[in-house]
Parts: sequence; C-alpha cells; structure tokens
Amino acid sequence: MLLPVHSILPDPEQPRKLPRIGRSANTSDSLRTLELRQPLIVRPNPDRGDGPDTAAYIIVVGERLWTAARKSGLSDIDGQVREDMAEQEVRELQLGESYHHEKIPAMQLGRAFLGYRERYGVTQQELARRTSITPGTIHHYESLIRNLDPELGKKVDSGELTFKEARSIADIDDHARQREIAAPFVSGQLSSVYVERIVGRAKNFPTKSIDDLLDEVVNGTKPALEPEPTPLPRAPEPVIQQRKDLESMLLQLAGQLDSLPLQTIPEYRRLKLVSTLRILDSRVQLALHHLSSGLRSESGMPPTLVGAAARR
Repeated sequence: MLLPVHSILPDPEQPRKLPRIGRSANTSDSLRTLELRQPLIVRPNPDRGDGPDTAAYIIVVGERLWTAARKSGLSDIDGQVREDMAEQEVRELQLGESYHHEKIPAMQLGRAFLGYRERYGVTQQELARRTSITPGTIHHYESLIRNLDPELGKKVDSGELTFKEARSIADIDDHARQREIAAPFVSGQLSSVYVERIVGRAKNFPTKSIDDLLDEVVNGTKPALEPEPTPLPRAPEPVIQQRKDLESMLLQLAGQLDSLPLQTIPEYRRLKLVSTLRILDSRVQLALHHLSSGLRSESGMPPTLVGAAARR
C-alpha cells in the first residue's frame, strides 16, 4: 500500500550508518534496486500523539528505501504495515537486513548480535535460524567483541583493519600478540591473503617473533631446525621371570570368559563379541580334533577309549 513519506520515521533504537543517496539522474534506478533487495516494512508508532505532524509509522526494515524516496522528493512510497509485531521479531528482521542488505560496520554488527542474544537468551544456532545468517558468521562477528583487542576494534571501525583480518587475529588469546600480528596489515605492508597463515603459525609457535613469522610465511624461509632434546637416561628395568606357557594362557582366557556374564556390555560391542567368540569356538574345535587325533595315534587305543580318556 502507498504510505505518505512524511508520516514515517526511522526506528530510534536501530542506529546505523547508511550510505547517502542524493538526488541524481539514477535516483529512480536506485529506488527500484532497493525495492527488489528489501521492501519497506513499517509498524504503527506506539508514541503517536494527536498532532497532525506526528509520524504514524516507525520503520522496521527498508530505511535506505525510505531515505532514497524522501531525498528524491516523493510524497508516497509503497510499503507494508505490520501491526502487533513482537519486539523480538522486529529485532530479528533488522538484524537480517543489517547483514544481508545494509552492510553495517563489523564491530557494530557484532555488538548487535551479542546484544540480541543476551537480551532474548538464544543460541547462535537459533539466531541463525531466525535471520538466515550462518552460525559461523554470527560467531565470527561476536568474536570481535569478545576476543579482539579494543584498540584493534577501533581500527576495524576506521577501516584500517578488514573484517577478515580482525576475525582471524581474534583467534589469538593475548592482546599484545594480536597487536603485533595486526601491525603489518594496518600499515598496508601485507595483504589479507596472508593473515590466516600467519595467525596459524603464531598459534603453533607462540614465542616466535613476528618478523620470523612474516619471513617464513611471505618469503618461504624454512624455520631453523631445533636440536632434538637429549633423551633422559632410562632406569634399568627389573628382570621379571614370568613364564607363560600355553596352558596358563588358555586358563587365563577361560577365566575372562567366565567373568563375561557379570559385565555390562553395550549393544555394539556385544555383536562384535558374538562374532569373535564364534571364530574362537571354531578354532577350539579344530584344536581339540587335532589333539585328539594325535592322542589316538600315539596311544594305540581305540578311538572310543581315547575319547573317553580325553573327557576324563
């Protein structure tokens, strides 16, 4: 429906830094592009008074579209009016717009994600489901607020440090180490393509200087091989006279099988044990047959007597 542009106001609780859209020959094209990307959704102004100049609606999403229409001198704009929206739903729509359409600065977006989750008590996975933003992305933005050195956070706000660089550097626990790693990226000495490799080596070699890390990653210098530590002398092992003949090994196995009914065995192990015991049973039968045959040949006794003697 068409809504008067002057009757709409931005949400005062949704601060944002939006690119300015001024009058130009391409203003109509900009409006059409914005309409396709994000429609204007408004809700009734809960603080509306009786005065004729009081705004009737508050923007939920689509502030850039409204700003472009106002600057182009339009009196009406197409929008959707949503009544009885829960505040949580409003914030979810705004977070989705901020990430997918508005490209809010990284630190501001990280604070918005973290603030929403703390306010409504939801996990990163649940927020991802509600906003169509991946859980990994939400984690990376929040890590800037939780883990990144505050001074480097200011560098992200100023554009001296990119989101990719800051996201990787935030994986380092020590803030002083973070600043050392960030220095060549802030100064423009290094490109962002190196940041993940440098951070990876910094995590593996926490005491190595940043100059050595840069040399190894950028120039491909092989790290010097560290001398192998001298092995400590081993104490002489006590000589244990422990003879295990075949009979004692078999008796030990029999004892383990006797204790089997007393054990609680999970299903996946039970099936494997059944298969193993069947194999063992076949080998036992073959061994008994072999031993019985040898006993008959050596004793000269009739097979029936040999079998009786073996059973005794």
